[in-house]
Amino acid sequence: MKKYQFAVLGAMLLTATSFLFGHTAGAAQNDNWLNSNKTELSAHRGAQVAAPENTLESITQAGTLGYGFVEIDVQRTKDGHYVLMHDKTVDRTTTGTGQVGDLTLKEIQGFSIEDKQGNKTDYQVPTLEEVLGEANKYNLGINFDGSKGNWQDKGFVEGIMDEAEKAKVLNHSFFVLSNAGIRDQFNKWYPEATVTFLGNALKNVDSDIKELKKYKNAIYTTSIQNVDQETAKKIKKAGLKLHIYSVNTAETYAKAKKIHPRLIETDVIVP
Repeated sequence: MKKYQFAVLGAMLLTATSFLFGHTAGAAQNDNWLNSNKTELSAHRGAQVAAPENTLESITQAGTLGYGFVEIDVQRTKDGHYVLMHDKTVDRTTTGTGQVGDLTLKEIQGFSIEDKQGNKTDYQVPTLEEVLGEANKYNLGINFDGSKGNWQDKGFVEGIMDEAEKAKVLNHSFFVLSNAGIRDQFNKWYPEATVTFLGNALKNVDSDIKELKKYKNAIYTTSIQNVDQETAKKIKKAGLKLHIYSVNTAETYAKAKKIHPRLIETDVIVP
């Protein structure tokens, strides 16, 4: 079985890249992450440089490698369990087939995770409870991607929030909800929770800022391609922290570091 032979070399190369542009420190236990001026790396779908996406091992590796946050995709099984899965189906990332919502937890965990090359691994689809518990061990913040699952359903949302509170990560988390109606409803249910959406600072910085300032706690999220130093300064002047995603090259990492965001989300850069 091939088990991420590229990871060691990739980690060495990208760690060297991190050294070139500066180290990102981890957050202190129980600090107010949204008010911090640190720049931390966020591992998109977990530490994909060391383990398959959205696996428990990808969370463990994120903590071990020194990431500050992890981005995760949550869905619910046919029998009501929360699991990590990016796609609506399990086809791409496991040995099984079918939609997450049509399968029980036992059925889903009967499949093996496949790596990016399609090789079968020893990993299985993790539950949200397992993942949040592991994240808490390493004081990892959580970026909940609200484009997966039914965030209009109060029962679906309540279950996730209960799991996050139980694992003691709720106050070290934020929720990406790009649908304005869903985001506003979520905010009514949980006004203290930190929210965001996928903004475009180069095109819509003023209207994006106005929208985010409606909420008690918010962070400005945008792609590295859709922000520059001028718009970043405008966002900071408005009292908002910045979360930049799609930072996957030395060039974009250098650009992101100059902007000094709160979070840099990446698939490949290693702290």
